[in-house]
Amino acid sequence: MNDVADVDVSATRRFRGDRGAADGGLEIMFGAVAMIFFVLLIVETVSYWHSRNVFDEAAAEGARVAAAFDGTCTAGSSTARTLLERRAGGWSSGVTVGCSEAAGIVTITISGTTPGVLFDSAGFTATVTQSAPRER
Repeated sequence: MNDVADVDVSATRRFRGDRGAADGGLEIMFGAVAMIFFVLLIVETVSYWHSRNVFDEAAAEGARVAAAFDGTCTAGSSTARTLLERRAGGWSSGVTVGCSEAAGIVTITISGTTPGVLFDSAGFTATVTQSAPRER
C-alpha cells in the first residue's frame, strides 16, 4: 500500500520553478488575438461609414447638378463620378453611378464596394440614393 501512496503523491508534485507561467501566457495570447480582431472590426466599421459618407456627398452633389434648370442626368452623373474619384481615390474604380428622372424628381444612385481591412477583396456593398426636384 505504501507504493500506491507514493505514486499519488508524485503525480501531484510540480516541477521546481513551475508557477503556471505557461497558462498565463496562453491566456494573454488568446486575449491579444481577440483584442486585435476587435480593433480590426472597428477599423472595418469606420471604413464602411466613411465610404458611405463619401458616396452620399457625391450623390447629393450629382443630384443638385442634374436638377438645376439647365442640368442633365449626364452632367449630374459626371459630377458625382468626378467627386468620387477626387475623394475616394483608387477604391472608387468599381463604383457605379446611375441617374433617373421621374415626375420632375432627379435621382442619383451610387453603389459600390467599400475598402476594408478584414474583407478587402470582398468588402461590403454600400448603396446611396439622393433625390432633388427639377428646377423650372
